[in-house]
Amino acid sequence: MSYLFFDTETTGLPKKYNAPISDLDNWPRLVQIAWLLTDDFGQVISEHEYIIKPNGFTIPEVASVIHGIDNLKAHQEGGDLKNILNIFNKSLSDSSPILVAHNLMFDQNILAAEFLRARMDTDFLSLKTICTMKKSISFCDLPNRRFPKLSYLYYKLFNEDFDNAHNALADVVACYRCFFELKKRNIDLFPDI
Repeated sequence: MSYLFFDTETTGLPKKYNAPISDLDNWPRLVQIAWLLTDDFGQVISEHEYIIKPNGFTIPEVASVIHGIDNLKAHQEGGDLKNILNIFNKSLSDSSPILVAHNLMFDQNILAAEFLRARMDTDFLSLKTICTMKKSISFCDLPNRRFPKLSYLYYKLFNEDFDNAHNALADVVACYRCFFELKKRNIDLFPDI
């Protein structure tokens, strides 16, 4: 069994979270993606981090302030979206992993919208998934059973903050560490079907 931990940084938030993926105007654009592929024991098999070169969109300043990627940086350091999506697909096809993310539905919808925009096929929506945000609600025990932010879960587990929150790779590494610590503590992490 293998796990693929992934995170996205975007141009903003969707207007409606329950909108279909096909409503492309609703879904923000992908600015950065990172993923770790691991085995069942947490051994990292591969690590990927990419900035997307904007094509047909700009990164609003309000989003740049959050993740630190502005239009200039994205144009200078960014890669072609289709190439990056192909690399992501290859990571999936090589191992058929369980997908893991914190606020998985958001990241999944962002990626699905980008695959649709690029007119590319992918099997990632058919894979089993685990959302550390949803799976850690009881463990975090926030008032009104609120969803815990990744930074809160990380602090609760390790009694320290993690650096560079809202950098896709930093968030992926934090999610990965939280997942295996929750697993070690026997918290229910069975995949969602």
